[in-house]
Amino acid sequence: MPPAPTTAPLRPMYTKLLLLGLVGAIAASGVAVAIALLLARPDIPAELHVATPDAAASRLMAVEDLRAEEEGRWTADPGTWRLSVTWTPVEGATGYVISRDGRRLDETGGTEFIDDAVTPERRYRYEVVAVGADRNRSKPARVRIRTDPLPKSVARVQGRWLIKLKVESSSIFTSGGRIVVTFTPDCRQGPCAVGWGFERLGNTGTARNDGAHYEGTGFGGFLTVDCHGDVVSSTVTLEFRVVKAHTVREAWRATEISGTLTESVPSVSNCLSANNRWSFTGTAQG
Repeated sequence: MPPAPTTAPLRPMYTKLLLLGLVGAIAASGVAVAIALLLARPDIPAELHVATPDAAASRLMAVEDLRAEEEGRWTADPGTWRLSVTWTPVEGATGYVISRDGRRLDETGGTEFIDDAVTPERRYRYEVVAVGADRNRSKPARVRIRTDPLPKSVARVQGRWLIKLKVESSSIFTSGGRIVVTFTPDCRQGPCAVGWGFERLGNTGTARNDGAHYEGTGFGGFLTVDCHGDVVSSTVTLEFRVVKAHTVREAWRATEISGTLTESVPSVSNCLSANNRWSFTGTAQG
């Protein structure tokens, strides 16, 4: 009688078949995933497949040898108040942006900028940035400058002044006081002869200038009255020198003066004669 059939020899074959099926399934799923990725590729952003350029490689070098200097000889004429800002060219730069005190002034293709909106005795800070054809910018370069004051001899004497008088000698006065005078220049700008008029007093005159020194004579009522209490006509000699000056409303102006004022009164009907001399300091009132 033949032996009964057994399933023991068949177990390895089933195991192999299971392994082969599993490998096939994994391979099939991998192919499916690859196909899915291939089909989805158009939806992947393009920048993910492009190398990002090195930003530092295209950055411009900063401007070097940046300088700010007074341009030409500055005088009482504001048209001569100019600053020259210069620098060396930067490789790859097509232009330069210039700023002053944080405010943009201009953009130029050269390596010099003339600033004609400046005044004496002032501090400025300039900044220059190089710009490339692609508008890429360099780091800013900075320079500071303080403009020089102008000589007192070119200061303009103008406007209302408060005069403080101190008696130096007098036949009738024993103290000083304060008066207001208005100076009116004979020219449109700079130093020149000035006419004067004392407020609430009738004395007027003209003082000629020699540099920072002024001197002249005026006539009319001043500080002396006769023995009847009436204002008498006086001859006043005014002499002073500019002590301080500053930029005032785009002009180089005297802001403080010092000098002497002499009043001479002739005899009036044998009632009065006087000779008074004051020293004074004057401060511009605007």
